[in-house]
Amino acid sequence: MKKRLWTRFILILMVLGNFFFAFKPAAAQTGTTVYFSPDPATIYINGTNSQVVDLRIANAVELNSFDIILDYDASVAIIQSWAHGGFFENLMCIKQDNLPGHLWIVCTQTASTPKSGPGSVLKLTFRGTGAGTTPITFTQARFSNKDSQPVWPGTTNGTLNVTYNSTIKPTTLSGSFELQGRTDRGGIPVTLSVGDFIGQGPYTVPTTNVSGNNLAFTNVAMDVYTVSTAQAGYLNISPGMGRQIALLASGNVLPPLRLLGGNAIWTDNEIDIFDVALVSGEIGKTVFDENADINNDGTVDIFDLALVAGNFGMTSALAYGEWLP
Repeated sequence: MKKRLWTRFILILMVLGNFFFAFKPAAAQTGTTVYFSPDPATIYINGTNSQVVDLRIANAVELNSFDIILDYDASVAIIQSWAHGGFFENLMCIKQDNLPGHLWIVCTQTASTPKSGPGSVLKLTFRGTGAGTTPITFTQARFSNKDSQPVWPGTTNGTLNVTYNSTIKPTTLSGSFELQGRTDRGGIPVTLSVGDFIGQGPYTVPTTNVSGNNLAFTNVAMDVYTVSTAQAGYLNISPGMGRQIALLASGNVLPPLRLLGGNAIWTDNEIDIFDVALVSGEIGKTVFDENADINNDGTVDIFDLALVAGNFGMTSALAYGEWLP
């Protein structure tokens, strides 16, 4: 009985030894490499929003199968689809996981001669999900040769840039802005947000102290923008009000806008008791809180308080409810 058990134990060791030897990783195949083309690759979100990237092999020697894992940033792009590149033929794939940020493909040839030389292993169609840059990383690149031995080629990771095409035909925007209680119409900051479709911007331009149209945006990409202002001491058009304008090829003009004064604590877009308290508390001081000088004449006096009192209870939503770009 002991002799029989000992013989069985020796046979098990021999089988296990052969198993581990068969799956022992081989050294990198001399000169064989895998890489991406084009590299870097670029996707224009406002264009076709797609880019085919080839996963290529060079200097292969009699290969039959591959086990490839790729990882990348899904917040920048995803692999919308993939296809065989043609280097291998008659492929049977036993693993085809295409998840956001992760691709794992395992395939082997059937009834085909081992392949050598250069060629395309996979064609990957990326679609942009957000502007940015992501590496395309070989987490695994394992092939097998005609003797079913593993081959580990050298790898070169790729780079994918997702951006907007900035060569969109530019346009212009003008308008007339003024400030209640001031004769100087200059210096009002007017902003166009990042465009909804092209992704250019934001753009900020101050008004000038001239009559008529005193605002001029030049060389702005045609798109839909949210308009806002940021004038200290005044009720402003805030981004949250959602006042949008679609800029066409030419002739874009904003409706005239007169900003109401008295919003001393001006980031809340509401004229209330806190504004009254700030201005009244600074009246007559030689050194004062500059936010209390509503009309910007260098003093805090009854004229500043009059702007607060005259617009008391007013909000941006009430003041500019009918102003639509």
